[in-house]
Amino acid sequence: MKISNKIVLFRVFRGEDGYYVASNDAYNIITQGKTFEKLLHNIKEATETAVEEIFGSLRRKKYSPTIMMNIDLSEVVYA
Repeated sequence: MKISNKIVLFRVFRGEDGYYVASNDAYNIITQGKTFEKLLHNIKEATETAVEEIFGSLRRKKYSPTIMMNIDLSEVVYA
């Protein structure tokens, strides 16, 4: 399988519960963390799992995509 894009882009925002949430629609990855550091750890772990599931043999060849994030840390407004 040929990969045309080696970048996994995440949208990061604060959830209603105060946790940081990261999502990637292209590979259906979503994860969260109570702290930003935990979120970064969880993003890496979730991306590695997705790469193994989606690309299989590429992971064995040390394929490691670049992770980019678009971060929105504005306050959550409740209506």
